[in-house]
Amino acid sequence: MRAFLAIPIDPRTTQQLNALVAQLKQTDWGERIVWFPPQNYHLTLHFLGGKVEAERVRAVADSMQNWFAESMSYFEAEVRKIEAFPSALRAHTLIAKVETTLMLQYLVREIEEQIKPLGFTASQQAFRPHISLGRIPLELNPISIPSAFKHLDNIWLNVDRITLYQSELTDGSPIYTPLAERLLETYD
Repeated sequence: MRAFLAIPIDPRTTQQLNALVAQLKQTDWGERIVWFPPQNYHLTLHFLGGKVEAERVRAVADSMQNWFAESMSYFEAEVRKIEAFPSALRAHTLIAKVETTLMLQYLVREIEEQIKPLGFTASQQAFRPHISLGRIPLELNPISIPSAFKHLDNIWLNVDRITLYQSELTDGSPIYTPLAERLLETYD
């Protein structure tokens, strides 16, 4: 089973991202991007793997409610800009880059500590928080993002839950099925 842990994108932020995508679709390259459906928007915290046994994924799901010895409270992270990923010259995905805050880094480290006893290792790649918006065809490289999208203001992601997803790859967009969820502490 292919599975990952992620932050689902709240409705307000999804709406703001959709407005940006609508503008990007108007660029000279916009119609050649394979745009992901808004229900697929997420911020990956830890990719568990592409071929994980169902029992191990179930063990992660079962353990989630016991995560965080001290309550982890919700927070916000700022969506900073639209960019090509992993780089402008060798891009395969158009993303909304999220600021790498200490809270996000702490959350990733805590999750890795929680899943370590279940046989999962820490990611070997640097954490680069982002929300994937669409797939860039190889022939569009290098891609030039209009300057209006290189600095975004007032788009905040609510980090109030962690979701365990199963991912099924298809010829089009992947299908993400939520398997379990861990709410973060809120103070209303």
